[in-house]
Amino acid sequence: TPEEAVGQIHRALRGTRGAAIAVARLEPDGRTLFCGVGNITAALVTPTTRTMLLSHPGIVGHQMGQPRTYENHLDPHGVLLMHTDGLSERWTHADVAPLLHYPPALIAAGLLRQAGTRRDDAGVVVAKGAW
Repeated sequence: TPEEAVGQIHRALRGTRGAAIAVARLEPDGRTLFCGVGNITAALVTPTTRTMLLSHPGIVGHQMGQPRTYENHLDPHGVLLMHTDGLSERWTHADVAPLLHYPPALIAAGLLRQAGTRRDDAGVVVAKGAW
């Protein structure tokens, strides 16, 4: 499960400065299993909705509570979007919805252009189901 993966990463990162981590698993039936710790933003975005996924406070490798996997459903026309704090929280559903018909790499590039900040590095992951 994603929480087991986060637990393994937590043990592997002991003695380092730690990290913010998010692990997601997309199932063929559209179920989305997600576990996040630290300053990671994740959302399920469809043409009409944006559902934010919960990440717990903490630093993987240092102080981290018990990780928990949350289950949601990814609409066939939606994407899973995860990003670091180098992408501002200012992006809106209206920024992403028009991009949903593009491949994930182009959605990520569009979001970086729209909401990326110059003060920090940024990581963005966009995943679509194949169902």
